[in-house]
Amino acid sequence: MSTLSFGTDSLHIVTKDASSRIPISDILYIESNNRMITIHTPSGSYTCYEKLRTLEEHLPILIRCHQSYLVLPSSIISYDNQELILQGTSNRIPVSRQYQKKMREYLQQKTSGGTLIGISGTYANYYIRLQDDQTILLGRDADICDIIIQLPMVSRTHCTLTYHSDTHTYTIVDNSTNGTFIQHTTRLIPNQEYVLTPGTLLCFGDQTAVFQLR
Repeated sequence: MSTLSFGTDSLHIVTKDASSRIPISDILYIESNNRMITIHTPSGSYTCYEKLRTLEEHLPILIRCHQSYLVLPSSIISYDNQELILQGTSNRIPVSRQYQKKMREYLQQKTSGGTLIGISGTYANYYIRLQDDQTILLGRDADICDIIIQLPMVSRTHCTLTYHSDTHTYTIVDNSTNGTFIQHTTRLIPNQEYVLTPGTLLCFGDQTAVFQLR
């Protein structure tokens, strides 16, 4: 049997064989299966008996996206109305219908970092979050890329995108076969770095999906 207690900046799990201290700032997400919860961090996972509602009440930095999941909002790097991808884990976190509006409203808020939003086509309402000065690789190859875009004209490793917090701009480098386009028509020269500003429209390969930098 395990016990869970709450400190000012950490959780403490005590079992028959061990005691673990988990910094709250390290928590990526928490999932529940009946009364069993699993707390996921970049360095490992911890399991104990507790109600998810209790953790939700004690950990306001986490938000609920599903009956069985709490997530750290600042770790979200993409959202497509049905699931989340969090920085620091390859697991996909489900978003249930009742929490979709809440999640969209959070992601639309002005926060630190950058955002790439799908505004039309196949990936409409798809959110990709970039941390300050973070570079992400977009493409079809799930084993290599940070963000997966499954469209026929998207290359395995299509392009890199970086958000710069000091200037609130983005740099992008295309390395695709079918091209990356800005404002629908201008094709980027491969392997050349471009500086883009919020509001710029992006298409990857063709016009099947249109994204915008925010």
